[in-house]
Amino acid sequence: MNNVLEVKVRYNREKNKQASFFKNLNATGEVSLEKIDLLIGDLESIIHYYQTGPKYISGLLIDVHHNTIIPKSKRLQVLLKPKKKSTDESIVGARFSDELDKPENHIITYYVDVQTVQSSIEHLLEAKRFISERLNGCAKSKNFNEPNVKLSYDGYGNKAKLRSVITECAVIDHFAVPSITASEEKDTLLLTFFQTEKNPHDIMRLLKINPAYYEYSVYGKNTISVPRNIYNKLHANIPYLISMVSSDFSRYTWKSKDHGAHITNRSIPHPSNEPIIGVIDNLFDESVYFSEWVENTDYLEEYELGNLQDTVRTHGTEVTSLIVDGPSLNPWLDDGCGRFRVRHFGVCEHSISVPRLITKIKSIIEQNSDIHVWNLSLGTEEEVSRNFISLDGAVLDDLQSKYNILFVISGTNNSNTDKKSQLRIGSPADSLNAISVNSVKRDGSPASYSRRGPVLSFFNKPDVSYYGGDYEETERITVWSPRGEEQEYGTSFAAPWISRKLAFLIDVIGMPREVAKALIIDAAAGWKYKISTYKKQSVLGYGIVPVRITDILETSNDEIRFVLYGTAETYKTSNYAIPVPKDSDNKYPYISRATLCYFPDCSRSQGVDYTSRELSFKFGRINKSGGIDDINDNTQDEKDAFTDERKARKEFRKWENTKFISKALKNNKPIIAYDERLWGVSIISKERLSSSIKKGLNFGIVITLKELYGVNRIQDFIASCALRGWIVNEIKIENRLELYNQNQEELIFD
Repeated sequence: MNNVLEVKVRYNREKNKQASFFKNLNATGEVSLEKIDLLIGDLESIIHYYQTGPKYISGLLIDVHHNTIIPKSKRLQVLLKPKKKSTDESIVGARFSDELDKPENHIITYYVDVQTVQSSIEHLLEAKRFISERLNGCAKSKNFNEPNVKLSYDGYGNKAKLRSVITECAVIDHFAVPSITASEEKDTLLLTFFQTEKNPHDIMRLLKINPAYYEYSVYGKNTISVPRNIYNKLHANIPYLISMVSSDFSRYTWKSKDHGAHITNRSIPHPSNEPIIGVIDNLFDESVYFSEWVENTDYLEEYELGNLQDTVRTHGTEVTSLIVDGPSLNPWLDDGCGRFRVRHFGVCEHSISVPRLITKIKSIIEQNSDIHVWNLSLGTEEEVSRNFISLDGAVLDDLQSKYNILFVISGTNNSNTDKKSQLRIGSPADSLNAISVNSVKRDGSPASYSRRGPVLSFFNKPDVSYYGGDYEETERITVWSPRGEEQEYGTSFAAPWISRKLAFLIDVIGMPREVAKALIIDAAAGWKYKISTYKKQSVLGYGIVPVRITDILETSNDEIRFVLYGTAETYKTSNYAIPVPKDSDNKYPYISRATLCYFPDCSRSQGVDYTSRELSFKFGRINKSGGIDDINDNTQDEKDAFTDERKARKEFRKWENTKFISKALKNNKPIIAYDERLWGVSIISKERLSSSIKKGLNFGIVITLKELYGVNRIQDFIASCALRGWIVNEIKIENRLELYNQNQEELIFD
């Protein structure tokens, strides 16, 4: 077996050298006089709507319904642009259309003043006059696009602005006042308002909703928890102010059942210096045999401590039993990671509201900065929205972008077996920075209670799957409860196994979290993903994580697997000198795959355009022109190349914080080498709402090369890296364990 290698390379850092250009129409795009008249009519109607109704806000909230999924470059830059700021600063929401039998298209919400709308109408009138006089009544690719078409702009003011208005019209279907289309059928709801100058308290006062008579609570800048009757009043009076609606109740989708305990006595050694995993769950029972391994805190408010003496502390105890002693309870799932200590926080007895849960999680994380991996085996029965990340999922993403932590979250269960179609996953399993875990049976098929992704239309959730049991007795996972040994099932009991593996990789092996996450996802995907797993990705994610940690940190003799770590600080971060060994015919006899992970800032208010940073990833041979022949045929960001945004998101995972690219393992032949050129990686970094890179973003990459004829070429690779002055470390588990133990020793000075 070959060990995984850590390779410390030097990166080239380049600024964006692409020149600005005049906007053109797509081949099928066109703008007619009738289209402009309709858009003008829409804007005039919107002004009339806000001027004739009650004045709750000073500006105008406007939905721009696009006729496609638009890239950042096609967002409005002239229409709806205020005088002293960019249109990006006016965006307060983004969602997808949900018309039946039609493709999803962008709907982006802007908050602007009436003068900006009137100015936009003037721009449209000028564009109408230009199209009428210079383009025979309709702007088309053949009569508008430069440099092939020469047009005179004399008498029409700013050429760049005029061309932008016309190209913007081509991707707009219509303008409208925002209107929420559906609400959760729950007694208590979480409402999020569009960001305006009015906060939730201001809005409630304007509607004469007095907190002395009505129960409601505010969370953050623009989210409020209200009962159904207040929601109805808000929806009737200010539907355009409501951005998101969801249930405000988070509860365990696992239900405690006494399956009959079989063993009530078990022993365990005393803990020493094992890594600590954080668990946020319901309460822990300190009478169990492994309680010495658990630092327990009942993280409850005074009013929650009332009747705890009769509480059965089952779920949290069972989850923690797997983290501490899972392999002893389930020998067939012995992962080779040993035992772990746990810092357990019981945040509720049975259920908890989302705002209370979020407040507790934030406080726990801030006070326990030494813990890197957190297990969260809880979630809602309600499905996540198609158009926005849940409030609790967004808070977890924010914490993971700020702190050096990683959440592992259960994929939630479908407890209603009568449903004909699978439910979408529940929150907070929609957290993009976290690893969400679904459950499979022993044969690798999805568990009967599986729920599905994706999130926000295309983000791959769940991330991975693992063994979490099923209804049949022979499928269940052995856990330890206050009653003794139990046989259970659920995603709650799949997630702890992934927490164990990640803690081993991060705390024992010493991997950065970006690399550890990439290793888990890469190991789950393997060579099967391109051939078969992707067909079930909505349920399995990237695949089933191997049981043994050695199957993640070791490869077969015909594979070279190495990890790279770095920081994207400029537009382009690259290395074009990866010395992949050749064969005697000067060819590369491999197929390859690569996984990239990073933890971007996110913005819930941006709806479906949630991630604030994009790292576009390429890996492959360096070609004759000096570029990379990407193994996923990614042509984004190449000169004169056009990639449709819908295709870029689907095929190249644009804006997703996990990128997996691979060649299929079938009918492969060696590929030619271009002279003495080697292989390379490149990462293009783009901000969603800014053209400049504000701060560095860490990334981790896992690359695997499989030799087609079974030849072991790893020593050639190591030697070639050393010749370039790169540091190459073999990850040997025994050596890393010894180093970890040495680092944990307490030194006593006389």
